[in-house]
Amino acid sequence: MTVMSTVTLANSIIGVSILAMPYVFKQCGVILATLMIFMSGSLVKLTCHLLMKSALLARRKNFEYLAFHTFGPNGKLLVELGIIGYLTGTAIAFFVVMGDLGPPLIANLAGVDQSDNLRLVILTGLGLFVALPLSLLRNIESLQYICTTSILFYLVVVIRVVLQASHNLSTNEWFELVNLWRPAGMLQCFPIVSMALSCQTNIFEVYTSLPDPSPQKMVGVVKSAVNLCSAIYITIGFFGYVAFCATDFSGNILTGFPSSRFTDFLKLGFVISVAVSFPLVIFPTRTSIHSLIFRKTYQGIGSAS
Repeated sequence: MTVMSTVTLANSIIGVSILAMPYVFKQCGVILATLMIFMSGSLVKLTCHLLMKSALLARRKNFEYLAFHTFGPNGKLLVELGIIGYLTGTAIAFFVVMGDLGPPLIANLAGVDQSDNLRLVILTGLGLFVALPLSLLRNIESLQYICTTSILFYLVVVIRVVLQASHNLSTNEWFELVNLWRPAGMLQCFPIVSMALSCQTNIFEVYTSLPDPSPQKMVGVVKSAVNLCSAIYITIGFFGYVAFCATDFSGNILTGFPSSRFTDFLKLGFVISVAVSFPLVIFPTRTSIHSLIFRKTYQGIGSAS
């Protein structure tokens, strides 16, 4: 069960950020981008440790309870609005990726013209018939096998990127084309890296799914999940940069691959993977919305303490 919880948390971390890692390595250089990922991972582990320790001392089981106990009603309100805003932005990013990858693929397979209406139909269908039913599940434990499948798919994407870079690696020409240290791109890419490993909003959801949960066990889950995601980010970032170092590629590495059936499979798989990952965004969002609406429940808990 601990392994499954690690996979669930790892899937909540990766999301769409995996597609932007080669771009980060291009803008910052290989060494600087790697250091940024390590630093971001260390900060995430530290903040999750402090959150779990604070929750243990305050005997509170989620962000809202903990914020009310620590900062009072105003602090709780700010935390709720922050979580809702952040996760709403994440959900929008998910829809943007599905909207960029899905319509061209469906139009090609169905033999129809790509249009704004097709994009609307696809996003509406994925939202209503995939994301919404999964988001209505009672707890995050129900998604463990879906999350495992998503992580395996991300590993397939990483393998494909490594194979794409194999030709450039064999010729050694890539070393003259890549940047190793480029501080000029740090300011542009720091938000991407810092958000790419964030999982603080999901740690309490995952914590409740652990058998015999304890802060020490949850810290181990966070450490394993962050290390796994950091390794995936560094691998796809480096090899993706090497694979396309001679071309001008964007923040979505999948758009740089030559058109083929396997590439279409990767794009379709990524669209599905993003769609089934929506509950990992919705679960903590609905908790914050519930606490925002039913404030008297938390007032009573705060008074009792």
